[in-house]
Amino acid sequence: MVGWIYWTGERRWRPRVEPQRVLGLPLLAVGLPAGGRGRRLRQGARALLRQGARRALAAPGFDGWEELREAGVSPVDPLPLCRAKGAGLALALLEHMPERRRAVALRGGRADETAWALAEELCPRVGALLLDLDRGEEELAAHLRGRYGAAPLHLGQGPAPAVSLELSPRNSPAGTPLRLWGEPELAGLTLGLGREELPRELEPLPLLELLWETGRRTLEEITILPGRKALDRTGENTYNTG
Repeated sequence: MVGWIYWTGERRWRPRVEPQRVLGLPLLAVGLPAGGRGRRLRQGARALLRQGARRALAAPGFDGWEELREAGVSPVDPLPLCRAKGAGLALALLEHMPERRRAVALRGGRADETAWALAEELCPRVGALLLDLDRGEEELAAHLRGRYGAAPLHLGQGPAPAVSLELSPRNSPAGTPLRLWGEPELAGLTLGLGREELPRELEPLPLLELLWETGRRTLEEITILPGRKALDRTGENTYNTG
C-alpha cells in the first residue's frame, strides 16, 4: 500500500484516513488537519505506517518530506521511470536535428544494466554516441561495435555532445544534461499519459512511477511532454520518442 498525504485545513483531532483510487491505483489517503505542523505530519506518518505504507505521494510543492522521512515515510522515487525513458528524453531534445548530426553522451560511474539498455536504444538512432563511464566502458563499446558495426567514442574524442545522460554525478558539463541520479532533472521536459489527464493534486512523476511499476501503464503509454505543459493538458504537444 502507498499513501497519499495532503493538508485539509480542517479542524479535527486526528487526520482523516480513507482508501482512494487514482487512475486505478489504490492509495491510502491521509488528510492532515490544521494544527501544529510537526505534530500533524507525525500523526500522518503513524497512520500510514499502521497500514504498512512506507511510501507516499503528495501534491506538487509539498514541503513536509523532511519530517515524514524522519518518521519512516518516504516519497515515491521516480528515478527508475526517468531512467527507463532516458533515451526517449534525449531524442526529444534532439528532434529538431537530423539523425546523423545527433551526438549524445552517456556518462556515469559504471556500465551497469541501465547504461547498457540506454546505449543499445540510442546507438542506432544517433550519429554519435560518446561514452564517459568509469568502469566497464570498454566492454560496452565492444558490444556496440559488434552489434551495430560502429564503435562509440570516448567523450572528448568525437563531436561535442548536444545532450548528456548522467547516471551519476560528473565533474564537468557536456551539452544539455539529463540528470538521471538523485532527484531527476529532465532539461525542461516531463512525463505524462498522452491524452489522459493526470490529477493536479498529485506530483506527476511519482504517480507515473507507481502506475508503471504496478503494471497499470506501460512504458509506451507514458509520453514525453514539454515541461511548461505538464500541469496544463497532458494530451497536447507530446513527443513520439518511446
